[in-house]
Amino acid sequence: MMTQSIAYEAFGHALNALKPGWVVTENGLVGPGGARVVLAQRHDVSNDGHVDVHFEPDQSMPLLSPLWDCVSGFGATPEDKARSAAHMWSQTTAGAMLEFKYSRRGEFADHYHGADPHGFRGWHIISGAIIGFGKGDSPSLLQQWFLDNPVLPTLSLALSDSIDERTCPHGIKILMGADDISEVRLDGERHEVASAAVANLGWPRLSPPGFVRSYLLVLHRETEA
Repeated sequence: MMTQSIAYEAFGHALNALKPGWVVTENGLVGPGGARVVLAQRHDVSNDGHVDVHFEPDQSMPLLSPLWDCVSGFGATPEDKARSAAHMWSQTTAGAMLEFKYSRRGEFADHYHGADPHGFRGWHIISGAIIGFGKGDSPSLLQQWFLDNPVLPTLSLALSDSIDERTCPHGIKILMGADDISEVRLDGERHEVASAAVANLGWPRLSPPGFVRSYLLVLHRETEA
């Protein structure tokens, strides 16, 4: 089983590869400028490589909407699972989080604005990388489909009644692939309407299975035109 110490070691290594200065403490992973990452188990899942991840940009100024995410790692040993989970999180979610905390200039992740036809319509967002994983050519094919098709505009419509600008930023996890896995989580909780909207987009169901994962931070409303 993946213990807390194993998980924190893996996540610390992954974060330090992106921005040095993270250390494991009794209160979690603490980084430059008072940022903190806390690992937990908030959901009952069968995969013992699963971990919930809470990012705090500044411990002294808690956000109104806590930024939760979850990720599952795979491998033969607890260490393999921890490294896999930390790598996937660092390549998607962490980029968006670090961009929000330390940059705002596109150093760690991309920005989309309200009028961008491929963005989250009507909102300024930070988008982590879109990462494919799985077997064979399926991950790259599904990743390319995601880049070529209106996933973010569809999400903006599906989530239009669920995002409160007064409590921004809000975090959105996207996971899709295999025969029919479609998971959208808003601030760590599964959003059924958005998950169904992504499932109905008609992305290719591939064999062997492939998946894509990404993470968005919704910052504030912006005029579309």
